[in-house]
Amino acid sequence: MKNNLLFLIFLFIWGNSQTSSAQGPTTAYDFTMNDCNGKMHHLFSELDSGNVVVMEFFMISCSPCIVAGHALDKMVVPLKKKYGEKVRFYQIGFTKSYTCSQIQDWVSTNGFATSVPFDSGDVQVAYYGGMGMPTVAVVGGKGHDVLFSSIDFKPNTDTAAISASIHAFFNTTGIQKNSSSDLSFSFFPNPASRIIHLVLDIEKPQALHLSLLNLQGQKMAELLNENVNPGSWNKTILLPQLQNGVYFLRGETGTKSFTKKITILNP
Repeated sequence: MKNNLLFLIFLFIWGNSQTSSAQGPTTAYDFTMNDCNGKMHHLFSELDSGNVVVMEFFMISCSPCIVAGHALDKMVVPLKKKYGEKVRFYQIGFTKSYTCSQIQDWVSTNGFATSVPFDSGDVQVAYYGGMGMPTVAVVGGKGHDVLFSSIDFKPNTDTAAISASIHAFFNTTGIQKNSSSDLSFSFFPNPASRIIHLVLDIEKPQALHLSLLNLQGQKMAELLNENVNPGSWNKTILLPQLQNGVYFLRGETGTKSFTKKITILNP
């Protein structure tokens, strides 16, 4: 009887954590506060500068939070080597009752090398779905987009997903600044529901592949795989039925790739 009760409790907690993670916010929660080194941070200003911020909300007494912190710390190192200070890692106490002395001692004792410590994240934790073991959110860019969030963090699989989403974010912003010389790509409407109209101006014959990705860089659907000829080219494309949120349209030719953000908004 006791084992059955424990199993039911596990299912309840697991189900709630899965729902919160899957249905979390798509826009970051703004804050202005000092870190435990005395430096002021305004999150949206940092995102407006094209940065990505990885946030771990933790309990001092939480062993999984330490494991997750080390996994995130290790993940951030190669990202910082590639993108510099455009990638930031914040470790934030989940409650306002913590002091900076406690937070800094926790960070120092556990040997976290790349993080910036904060002492109060209770409001943010509630916004991202509640306190998990730990709660993790990754946000980026001028759209203040949530690239990843979880209250059921799995260090091995989730760090891979976070890393992929950050690479996708920077590839997207970089590609949008440097347009292809042999292909001009646009679409409408945006936000979209089930149909988009793709508009291409093509200078040479080429194969075109178009897919839809989520914010973790995972392919949700293959939308197009055709040979296209020079000139103006229009195509109406049916999108799959998806949850409301932000996605990427990823186009590839033989020599070029390009990515644009699309918002799915069903009536």
